[in-house]
Amino acid sequence: MPILKADLSAKRLRELAEAGLEVFCRQGFQRTQVADVAKAMGVAVGTVYLYVAGKEALFDLVVRHASAEDPAWLEELEIPVATPLPGSTVDFLREVFDRTEWPKLEAALAADRADDPAAELGGVLREQYGLMRRHRRGLLLLMRSALEFPGLAEVFVMGLRAKLLDHLSRYVASRVKAGQFREPEDLFATVAVVAQTIAWANLQRPLDPGLATISEEAAETATVDVLVRGLLA
Repeated sequence: MPILKADLSAKRLRELAEAGLEVFCRQGFQRTQVADVAKAMGVAVGTVYLYVAGKEALFDLVVRHASAEDPAWLEELEIPVATPLPGSTVDFLREVFDRTEWPKLEAALAADRADDPAAELGGVLREQYGLMRRHRRGLLLLMRSALEFPGLAEVFVMGLRAKLLDHLSRYVASRVKAGQFREPEDLFATVAVVAQTIAWANLQRPLDPGLATISEEAAETATVDVLVRGLLA
């Protein structure tokens, strides 16, 4: 079966999005140039401009690619991808974050107490760990560029992270009230450490040459075990 031009375009867009994701994660938005992505992709700079109008269009493409569960959406794009309207990349992320759900955490919040506090807490923490692991590259992308891309820090740090910390704070407080978790000296500091410990294990640890050899399963088990033991009454 012959390969259609549209198939080639979608394939090249995926390659471009992957190369862009690698470079933006490593260098951030400000330091990255289109030429850097072209080099990572192994093509001439002019080839990149056949597919995206410029750096902002490339970053928007990468953000959407990192957020997508299915890359098939690339097949619908009009090439070259135009420079996005001001604020549209951040608006897209805001919509993604607004739709973010944590079923285990939300189910725990709906109950006054747990039948098995350790099992419930382990499930809540593993849910967060799994999500961060699955979206590792997208989160690294946002972390690297949060202070460089207009509005990104607000929607990422003050939006998604604030939402998570609010949910975790209410959950821990409810189990403290039920006598199932120990009462922390500072509730917000405690849940922030919980979230950041999971983030470290998923985002920073794999980049540390001395710790990257730890298996994903061992890292998850150790992280969850330490946090559960630290929170239980």
